[in-house]
Amino acid sequence: MKYYSEEEMKELRSAFENRVLSWPYVTQNKTFGCPCYQTNGKTFAILVTKGVLITQIDQAIRDTPSDEHNDGELHTKKRNIEHWVRIPMKDEVDMENIMSIVRKSSEIVMQEE
Repeated sequence: MKYYSEEEMKELRSAFENRVLSWPYVTQNKTFGCPCYQTNGKTFAILVTKGVLITQIDQAIRDTPSDEHNDGELHTKKRNIEHWVRIPMKDEVDMENIMSIVRKSSEIVMQEE
């Protein structure tokens, strides 16, 4: 299953990277064929077609109404990843609205040892 289409996400990926790559210690890599963003080598966000997976999320955000985010479950040949949250992101307005969640995920990762 293909999780990311550069053709569909090129402009949004560029805008997203302009924001997150300016944060301290953030780097970009690829995972599951998708652009992923890491702090201290640990992934905090993964771009997918029409959305972003948040890998570190606090309970307050996890408890938001279900229409605000979807299950971010990924199925690979080796494992299932079930605890990530997929947040829809179709344009730069959506991106701006979720940037605080993305930032929080990066801060959680940074605090992990």
